[in-house]
Amino acid sequence: MTLFSQTRFPVIGALLLVCAVTLQTSCAQKGPGSPEGYDLRTPKKRQLSKVLNEISGLSFNPDSNSLFAISDSKRKIFSINLKTEKLRDYAEKFWEQSDFEDLVNFSDTTYVLISDGTILCVPRGVKDTSGTVVYPFWSEEENDFETMYYDSAVNALVILCKTCGHEKGQGTRTAYRFNLSTKDFDTSAFYSISTEDVRASIKKSDVTFKPSAAAIHPIDKRLYILSSAGQLLVITSTRGKVLEVYNLNPDRNPQAEGISFAPNGTMYISNEGKYGKATLHIYHYAN
Repeated sequence: MTLFSQTRFPVIGALLLVCAVTLQTSCAQKGPGSPEGYDLRTPKKRQLSKVLNEISGLSFNPDSNSLFAISDSKRKIFSINLKTEKLRDYAEKFWEQSDFEDLVNFSDTTYVLISDGTILCVPRGVKDTSGTVVYPFWSEEENDFETMYYDSAVNALVILCKTCGHEKGQGTRTAYRFNLSTKDFDTSAFYSISTEDVRASIKKSDVTFKPSAAAIHPIDKRLYILSSAGQLLVITSTRGKVLEVYNLNPDRNPQAEGISFAPNGTMYISNEGKYGKATLHIYHYAN
């Protein structure tokens, strides 16, 4: 007798046959412990140049099928060619030495986030600080930001607190909006994320949630947030409602600091070189 005979286990046998025949079924669209369309266990992995050992942000550039990247302490914006894997300088000496944490690229402008919440507007081809426009964050509290992303629904950049002064004892992570039409920050919160909801979703009462990168998925329109601390991938609505939480393998993602998507849903996650070279992980999307 076979292990799954058709007479005794018709439903199980049919499901196994479907999964074996096609990768387009729901059986193949989600790996264990992975969001729909991805398998977090099987990325395509690339090592990055040592100049990007402190890579802290990614932004997809559809014009040239490349990724723009920023590094904590380098006064450069880098372009990573996804076909040739070559690295080149896109902009350099655009600002004084700072703690650069994330970036968002548009066709002729790149916005760079500094850890205190300041946003720099860097036009294409800038070679010194004279061409960079500076937008300081309005709060003078002790704030630490590592995350910035673009929300087309509100035509704004959104920055997420890693830890902000007003959050102490509140159990929240706060988002602030930078209006691209007026070039102003809102002084009230755009939304907040409950750290208790994150813990409840993953069923770990002591897990740490400190956002280190985020991007809106181009197809399902949900917000994907990395937390290097706690090694999490948190998926929320674009207003901060926690929907799903996944563990990131610490061996593959020792310090996940950048995330971006191609228009077809391909997900890119970068890791600082915590135990060796920095890495770029590529996750193809099965929709």
